[in-house]
Amino acid sequence: MIKSEKVNNLLLSWLPTNVQEQLGMLRRYSIFGTRGTGTHIIARVDGQSFHGGLCDRWKGIVSLYAFCKATRRSFRLHYTFPFNLRDFQVPNQYDWNINDTDICHSWLHCKMLRLVGDSTLTRMLHLPQDRQIHCYANRDWIQIINTTYHTQYQWGKLFQELFRPSPLLTQALTSFEQWTTHPYMAVAFRMQNLLGDYPEYQYQPTSPERQEAIIQRCLDFLRHLHKEHTGNILVTSDSQRMCEYASQLPFVFTNNAQAAHVDTVKDAPQNEYLKSFVDFYLLAGATKVYCAGTEEMYASDFPKYAAMVHAIPFERITL
Repeated sequence: MIKSEKVNNLLLSWLPTNVQEQLGMLRRYSIFGTRGTGTHIIARVDGQSFHGGLCDRWKGIVSLYAFCKATRRSFRLHYTFPFNLRDFQVPNQYDWNINDTDICHSWLHCKMLRLVGDSTLTRMLHLPQDRQIHCYANRDWIQIINTTYHTQYQWGKLFQELFRPSPLLTQALTSFEQWTTHPYMAVAFRMQNLLGDYPEYQYQPTSPERQEAIIQRCLDFLRHLHKEHTGNILVTSDSQRMCEYASQLPFVFTNNAQAAHVDTVKDAPQNEYLKSFVDFYLLAGATKVYCAGTEEMYASDFPKYAAMVHAIPFERITL
């Protein structure tokens, strides 16, 4: 996030959530602001709050969409930080687009909810029907929604209703067709900054000796997996270095472009944000997805949710 927002959010974090929301509305909206159009529930990803990584953002977006379906509310998505989502994903079966002129800027006619980190539906159960609701959310509520409203939503199907690849993302995915036209398994290695090549929050690299040990353990797992199942293996990682090592194995293909974390880098080149979208869709196309790692590596939900798109098997492996 931009520096001023970091300071603002740090100060706000010391206050109760409802106070944070009221102060946020006073700072961003005014009594004379435009009323906008419609009483939508709008999922907002605009840098005005902590959002988390790409997968967390999708969790919140899909959950708010499911809530709107269950309660027959109109859903919209306003995603502009640190890029416009429509550069990479566009509406599929449901049109979530909203024009800036349709967004309410009057604190008399909208309500802000900061639901980041909130895994309950409690604050969603008594929303006003005559206002726009601007929501910041990054948790998966699908199971709770199904229990509460007796629905049978599936995260992957909801994701597909909302999104399809943009022309830019589609073009990027076609460059892997020589690999993806045949069945393949996938392994995700989430390093954060263990190898020193992916700055993320305050994570520090481990020692050079430990870095080499981690890389070799990951490569040994790939060799073992290929020996058991044959066939090609997709490897995804936030570490470009890990991807480069893995790609030296003849049965591995990988997208070894440089990646940028969506919540910590606000002005990266477009292709660095594109990397995560390409990885996600490639993972979603596999026959099975593994999230493998040593004890100090992060047990990411990114490959888990990619597997959920088409309900393919997913397994975590500790190396």
